[in-house]
Amino acid sequence: MKSSVFNLVLTVFLFWLTIQLNTLSEEYLAYALIITIGILHGSNDLALISVLKGEKKLSRKYLIYYTALILLNIVAFLFSSSLALFFFVIISCYHFGEQHFHNQIKQLNKSSRLLFVSYGALIFGMLFYFNAEQTSIIIKELINVSFSRLHFFWFLITGLVATLCFYVVNFKNFTKNTNHFQEAFLIVLFIVLFDKAALLWAFSIYFIVWHSIPSLQDQIKVLYGDESKVSFMQYVKSSFVYWLTSVTGLVILYYTTSYFNVDFITVFFAFLAAITVPHVVVMYLMNKEV
Repeated sequence: MKSSVFNLVLTVFLFWLTIQLNTLSEEYLAYALIITIGILHGSNDLALISVLKGEKKLSRKYLIYYTALILLNIVAFLFSSSLALFFFVIISCYHFGEQHFHNQIKQLNKSSRLLFVSYGALIFGMLFYFNAEQTSIIIKELINVSFSRLHFFWFLITGLVATLCFYVVNFKNFTKNTNHFQEAFLIVLFIVLFDKAALLWAFSIYFIVWHSIPSLQDQIKVLYGDESKVSFMQYVKSSFVYWLTSVTGLVILYYTTSYFNVDFITVFFAFLAAITVPHVVVMYLMNKEV
């Protein structure tokens, strides 16, 4: 409960900051947050696999599987970018919704998982609709298909209606400490925030405050048994090599985009897509076990 209140206050502060900053400042701050906290929250997946499998040391086969999933996602974008992007959006919708609701759901079942997908679609729908022009440019560069604001509007409406339906279906499945008023207030806050903020900044606020930080807390508790500062530093130390490798790859991509007629933000989201799929699998297994 304290964590959600902190996240809510932080979101309000970042909304205030949005009003003060220009678009370029928002972009720089967004990249900084995603590269640090955002990538960090997915940098200890291999250690989590070992813990979930009850193994003291990392098995080489899990490293191979994990790397293969990243490479498979890259190959998918190269040979069937439209299908790969569709799959990435769907799996990301589930991942966002799962992180938001998994601690508030008493029993995981088909309807709760459909709520996860629906809520994630609602979040992405708001991001896309209120930043339709920039979203369209990125999608056009990724898969050479044009989408209008109307397309994003219907995607948003679909996410909203589905979320309301599955929220009602799961109403008795929520824990007693679920604050339904806060959930409704959050949606209103996100609408106002996403309407004011540029796409990358809007995405980073949700991604960091309502996804990465709560995920870090869950992972640290699974790995070390508590959420103390000592455990956090252990997490950072354990994940440093993977985090540094990811950031190095991103820096290389940054300097190579000048040779291609594509914006860096497009490459940035493609990079996030490549490392997201295996992370989603690990988080699914973690939330299923705990």
